[in-house]
Amino acid sequence: MATTSDRDIPARATMRGALVRPTRDVVVEQRPVPAPEPEQVLVRSSLVGICGSDTHALAGHHPFLDSDYAPGHEAVGVVTALGASVSDLTVGQRVLLKPNVACGQCLNCLAARSNACERLSWIGCDVSRHWAGALAEYFVAPEQNLFPVPDHVDDATAVLVECLATPVHAVRIAGDLTGARVVVLGAGTIGVLAVVAAARAGADRVVVTDMDRGKLDRAVRVGAAAGVSACAADVDNQLRSALGGPADVVLDCVASQGSLNQAVGLLRRAGTVLVVGVPAREASLPMPVVQDWEIRVQGCAAYTEADVATALAIATDGGIPTAEIVSRTVPIDDVAAAFAAATADSSGKVLIDPRQ
Repeated sequence: MATTSDRDIPARATMRGALVRPTRDVVVEQRPVPAPEPEQVLVRSSLVGICGSDTHALAGHHPFLDSDYAPGHEAVGVVTALGASVSDLTVGQRVLLKPNVACGQCLNCLAARSNACERLSWIGCDVSRHWAGALAEYFVAPEQNLFPVPDHVDDATAVLVECLATPVHAVRIAGDLTGARVVVLGAGTIGVLAVVAAARAGADRVVVTDMDRGKLDRAVRVGAAAGVSACAADVDNQLRSALGGPADVVLDCVASQGSLNQAVGLLRRAGTVLVVGVPAREASLPMPVVQDWEIRVQGCAAYTEADVATALAIATDGGIPTAEIVSRTVPIDDVAAAFAAATADSSGKVLIDPRQ
């Protein structure tokens, strides 16, 4: 039996929850309030972010989210009910969600690589709808997927911890970035947070490209040494000039054929390309250069518990530039318009308040 503080939630109560229907629309539906299993927690959603993966899925451009799913994997909320086996969380506690659910038993999990779990599933990115997302009034998650939020970290900042964890993971597996020259391709939310993560990891200079001048200016405000227009005819030369030489590491937050070719071309010998963005389709690489220059091409898949903890520590220190990233907050009933706004302008993070 679950312990609950919401005495006004009757059995079989319904709630509002978003449903993404790829290539069609996103709607709000009524669905049952989920009941937590013994090792799960029921959370009342406070704020939920719309991710680029969600807008790509809606447009039919996501390689894995190709049928209806209940979104919401960037979330902060309040613990409402506890499964019988939950021991470390309490009702009324503010928590943020780590949405990738690992088995804890496979070879990768045992090697502290839970992001590469052989049986990985995702809250809010699950076309089976077993793990319905947090873009609803309530959601359930395993206890180990919820991180307590310090009192002085506001909800809007806490939502961004999941976003930051992705570039935190990327720069960690890149290796030692102390004194490194780093290029970030793409200055959307993940790209801007990649600047934060690379600087936190000790990079000497971080230079960013994008087609949007406003995004480039924002990247400079949060710590990039320079922002170079991706449309410039001599973009690569400008990047090398701003860096003071070839890049040691390129974080590709675009993940297109063009960006991958550009990334390889910007590197020094034995440099590293990290594919951070989700590719919409297959792409090729200049393999003669990759082989002869001993270029490392590294895929980056989400984050581990340690990466989320690092991102939360950055948030706790005031290191997330929330005001530069969050563009608006809207009620859940306006989710279709919110998705449209997030699709039309990726320069800011759109948040949903399911309480409204």
